[in-house]
Amino acid sequence: MNITPSEIAFDFDGVVADTFRFFIQLARESYNYNINYDDITDYLFLNSVNMDKRHALEILDILTNDLHEIDVMPNEGAGEVLAGMTSFSPLLVVTARPFAEPVELWFAKHIPQVPPGCLRVEATGANTAKLEVLQGHNIKYFIDDRLDTCQMLHEAGITPIVFTQPWNRGPHPFHAVSTWKDIEAIIDWNGIRTEQP
Repeated sequence: MNITPSEIAFDFDGVVADTFRFFIQLARESYNYNINYDDITDYLFLNSVNMDKRHALEILDILTNDLHEIDVMPNEGAGEVLAGMTSFSPLLVVTARPFAEPVELWFAKHIPQVPPGCLRVEATGANTAKLEVLQGHNIKYFIDDRLDTCQMLHEAGITPIVFTQPWNRGPHPFHAVSTWKDIEAIIDWNGIRTEQP
């Protein structure tokens, strides 16, 4: 792959931000749950961990509405790669979260090297609504950690790239990346797409 920066967009939770690891931290600190990150083998994590649904929803409410006020950290290397990409193109982050503002405020706090004017956050409220947004921005590649989203995009002609997490390690046909160094390696840093003969 040799991807022009303007042709790629990113999911937020699990790709840019290490949200689920922070979820586990809050579950331990607030409710004394002992959850191993690798035990989250289903994106719908309550299917794979033994946890009171009410407690999970309380933590998700914090992560959704107070994201910028807590220490959810970027995945290692995300800030540097995303900041570098803004030299070529504005960034597009498409999230199934209901509101864009907490994500924008999170970027200002945790990845300040991405200028606000170079960041566009589209909050769709549902993973199935990502497709229309990506098509509207002429995006050809999308990095996500949710396999059913990747399958939907693939069927619509957008190339999904799976950001490897415990919940997506089963067999799938898509290109996968495990780190932001892997992502850095598939970006055309000359800003010019190399056409295959």
